[in-house]
Amino acid sequence: MAAATRNDVEKLVQQQLSADPEFRARLLADPRAVVSELSGTAVPESVTIEVHEESLTHVHLVIPAAAASEIPDGDLELVAGGTCWSNSCGGTVGP
Repeated sequence: MAAATRNDVEKLVQQQLSADPEFRARLLADPRAVVSELSGTAVPESVTIEVHEESLTHVHLVIPAAAASEIPDGDLELVAGGTCWSNSCGGTVGP
């Protein structure tokens, strides 16, 4: 089975939010465990997952990371197998 993409995980999150009333609380409490469970892949400790809940008066705008001229060695290991944790790298989730 191919690694879940970021878009795959986002769709699964949306589905679970609709289907399971307790899912939101679990996702907010421990996003790493929930994303690992949904993707079937352990989220590396070097990756931080923050879940923000929007409201009518508090909106979150997510922008892509600034392009770096050189990839640090620790981050290079994340993409060495052809997957990474960023949409700019094909949007795949996990190693």
